[in-house]
Amino acid sequence: MIVLENRFLSIQNVACFFVESGIVLLSVVTSFLILHGGTLIVGMDEVMERALLITFLCQSCMYLLDLYNFRLLRTFGETLFSIGITVGVACFGIGLLSLVVPRYGAAHSMYYLSMILTSLSLLAWRLLFELYITRLAPMENILIVGTGEVARKVGEEITKNERLGFKLIGFVDTHSDNMIPSGINVVGTSAQMREIIKEYDVSKVVVAITERRGRYPIKEMLSLRVNVCPIVEWPDFYEKLSGRILIDNLAPSFFIFNDGFRKSRLFLLLRRIISCASAAVLLLLLSPVLIIAMIAIKLDSPGPIIYSQIRVGENGKLIRIHKFRSMRKDAESGNKAVWAVENDPRITRVGGFLRKTRIDELPQLINVLLGDLEFVGPRPERPEFVQKLQDLIPYYELRHTVKPGLTGWAQVMFHYCGTIDESKEKLQYDLFYIKNLSLKLDIFIIFHTVKIVLLGRGAR
Repeated sequence: MIVLENRFLSIQNVACFFVESGIVLLSVVTSFLILHGGTLIVGMDEVMERALLITFLCQSCMYLLDLYNFRLLRTFGETLFSIGITVGVACFGIGLLSLVVPRYGAAHSMYYLSMILTSLSLLAWRLLFELYITRLAPMENILIVGTGEVARKVGEEITKNERLGFKLIGFVDTHSDNMIPSGINVVGTSAQMREIIKEYDVSKVVVAITERRGRYPIKEMLSLRVNVCPIVEWPDFYEKLSGRILIDNLAPSFFIFNDGFRKSRLFLLLRRIISCASAAVLLLLLSPVLIIAMIAIKLDSPGPIIYSQIRVGENGKLIRIHKFRSMRKDAESGNKAVWAVENDPRITRVGGFLRKTRIDELPQLINVLLGDLEFVGPRPERPEFVQKLQDLIPYYELRHTVKPGLTGWAQVMFHYCGTIDESKEKLQYDLFYIKNLSLKLDIFIIFHTVKIVLLGRGAR
């Protein structure tokens, strides 16, 4: 297991990506050699050029289809369908490119064999790889010290991520008078930890003790730390595993003394320059889309083309953001803020399409240029909701310590929120982003946003 941008990343994920890149590349080169017996009608440099292009198309499509998200469990039929789509997109891409660059159309029979070899090889590899990660891959056996609510949530997250190489052994009870919640598999007490670790070959001990009463097993922890196996506290482990910061029972000292949350002025300046440059380029490239959207909105329903809202920005400053109007003119009668819901009846016909494709958000590129938004950051919320959420959710005000963005970590990791509980979970993702803010994380979020937009996920 490796850590990338403070998240656990399975070595199997990385290995699978590179192996499949090699499979596609080798399939293309092999097909050229089989058909011409070493006497190529194009040079080997052109063969490699085409092989790299097909590999790029296949890998991009597999990423968009979540084939590298090993947290998801797929059936054989779903895997077969995804590989079929991947190969189909690669064929279509090559065919389209050959119309623009005629030399890519030469030796088209080689492409047919390439796609057949690629399909069969990828399917066989995926079957073997699935067998490996479910039956043969080494697992990190995790033991949780504690039996409270936080310990239960950590255990649930481990169980959800077994495909990444984690296995929950059980829980250690640190005080016998504690009422054990349902679903907690207690394998022993703190005095028995050394024997438990040896019996179950425990790789890591996660301490999830948040109750103020009871005995903290200091002596046992020190002994294990020095002589037996690694010991970590639950906030750091949960953060790396889930990509969010669990705020339940989290002490303020976590935010005060933990690494992260504070970035240099040079980094923030560089980030601002990149955001402005990206917004300017996108406005220029997407200007035809903007014009078509404006015409469609005007023809579809009465009302203004641009809809402006007051949102809460950095340090609680009120900002006015702009969107293409996607709802009826009277969507919020009486100027009362209302959360959007699934299949919201207030959305117009054109507005539904604009929301699904996120085109309604494009006018906010102007807000990026004006300095109200960054390209990536927590999405700004309306002040009517912010006041309520700050009263109900701990640490909510920390969202406003950075500049909000067009897209963000919570947007790519969590669905649209429309309730207090969903806002609380969304905040946990926002806090992870604020703590681990970096250009690499921003780039990952942008790539993931493109995938979500192309697949039309998460809009309301």
